[in-house]
Amino acid sequence: MKNWRTSSGFLGWILIAAASVGLLASFTLLHETFELAKNPSYNPTCNINVFIGCKSAMASKEADILFGIPNPAYGIAAFSALFVFGVLVLAGTVFKPWIWVAGVGVAGLGLLGCVFLYFTSLLTLGMICPWCFMTWIITIATFWALLTHSLATNKFPVPAWLQRMKQGWLRYAPAILVGIYFLLIFGILVHFNQVFF
Repeated sequence: MKNWRTSSGFLGWILIAAASVGLLASFTLLHETFELAKNPSYNPTCNINVFIGCKSAMASKEADILFGIPNPAYGIAAFSALFVFGVLVLAGTVFKPWIWVAGVGVAGLGLLGCVFLYFTSLLTLGMICPWCFMTWIITIATFWALLTHSLATNKFPVPAWLQRMKQGWLRYAPAILVGIYFLLIFGILVHFNQVFF
């Protein structure tokens, strides 16, 4: 009997759910970005207080890291592709190993982007965008789910010297995900302790 680590259904639904939330966040942020561009005094709906909001993030140089294109536009493209991939996985499509390698690699790049934006939000902007926070959560889940499923089903070869790490990841995968989320939230609580405490 398949467990959740090897279940295509479990992975497919995780990817579809993550992509759906990501698309909602990306479309909302892109709309708010355009509104702010048209009217600098516009107050985005995601602005809650001086520590939780997205106006400063939208006006920062980090809001369009590549080629002057707003980050949410890349999010729409990435999450659209993720949605299609999730549907194909759910349908039982058989992919070549390089597709899985590419999927984990792209998700890993997305994760690195989230880490960069997370620390930029805390240390440079001094605020957290709620929609961005949501994309961080689902990007972490996407990478975690893709890597766990790929390793559990041997979608691509893993060198012998990494086998112990592979087994460790598979054994403690749920704890690893919880630990990452704990660190994410702990960092925010510590940095904005004057708001929450």
